[in-house]
Amino acid sequence: MAERLTDLLHHTVDDLPLPHPDAAAIAAAGRARRTRRRVGAVVAAAAAVAAVGAGGAVVAGLDDGPTRNSHVATQDPADDAYARLGTYSVGEHVVVGAATVELTPAPHHLAQTSAGVVTQQFGSGDGKSFSLVRPDGTVTPLSIPAGAWSVSGDPSNPRVAWLVPLEQEGRIHVWDVARDEELTTLRVDLPGEIPAGGTSGLREIQLDGDFAYVGTDRRTAHRVDWRTGADQELPFSPVAVHDGVATSFDDGRWSLVEAATGDVIRDLGPRIETVTLSPDGKHVLVVRTGGSGSVATVEPTTGGTPVELPGFTGLSSWSVGGRIVGQVDGTDTLRRCDVDGRCDDAPIPWTDQENPLALPADYLMLG
Repeated sequence: MAERLTDLLHHTVDDLPLPHPDAAAIAAAGRARRTRRRVGAVVAAAAAVAAVGAGGAVVAGLDDGPTRNSHVATQDPADDAYARLGTYSVGEHVVVGAATVELTPAPHHLAQTSAGVVTQQFGSGDGKSFSLVRPDGTVTPLSIPAGAWSVSGDPSNPRVAWLVPLEQEGRIHVWDVARDEELTTLRVDLPGEIPAGGTSGLREIQLDGDFAYVGTDRRTAHRVDWRTGADQELPFSPVAVHDGVATSFDDGRWSLVEAATGDVIRDLGPRIETVTLSPDGKHVLVVRTGGSGSVATVEPTTGGTPVELPGFTGLSSWSVGGRIVGQVDGTDTLRRCDVDGRCDDAPIPWTDQENPLALPADYLMLG
């Protein structure tokens, strides 16, 4: 699987007109490990955000309060299918619940939100790199600036965020994908030297309700209320955050922590390939490495008996309704499982030699 993923990443990256000159560094870091994402701090990115100003938060749409329930609370059949079936893509085919659309060029990133999936493409004909694919199959191009190297979605709300890294600081952007408008831009201190080559140890921004989480591999981390600009420094560097629960990777060990305080909920230990939180923060998908290969289990966040999920690899994700979705290793079968281990399989019609892998949601192929 690792060799096929490496080949696919090379194929995806090398033939694309990337939007900034440090894309090679970003791609290399993304190939190394999803959970140790890197982003290039480049002059072009700095120029793109220089006009924002030196501080403060400009917030729009304050009436749309956060939804804390990660499950889609609706009777709409399309939204229900999205919650149950999840989303993935193979080449130009993007599946969102029961709907399938074709996007050219093929997307390389899918970010889940409560309104649907935000896709990112390089070199789209309309000059826009991002689109919202709703569960009913409607595709709406978004006005998110092409210079946003990647976006992270909030599965409980119709919002995405991205971080623009600068020397000693970063700029947080939050975007309402349902309205296609920016809600805020604010500055956060991110002290630390940028190594030679322009690649900093930033982790991908995480959006969870009212809060954006940014951090570095050097334990510089912030929890920012994007509505007010209130900035709280954290004693850990979050990898992912859902419903107030965070994953953290330090000194070769994974742990689950309270996102607001850094208090450790549970130590997961070393020799782990991937840790992925459910949207409601109550369960975690853990892919452990061993002498006989990888073993995937789903476990309660607070501890309990792990349930093994045969066939799953690190190329897996959660649906917004709390099911694990992923391609069975080495096959053209998609598997969806509940947290109790009940699974159903479906064929993936579009896998071939050129597109052997199904790209799961929220899996960053670059950076």
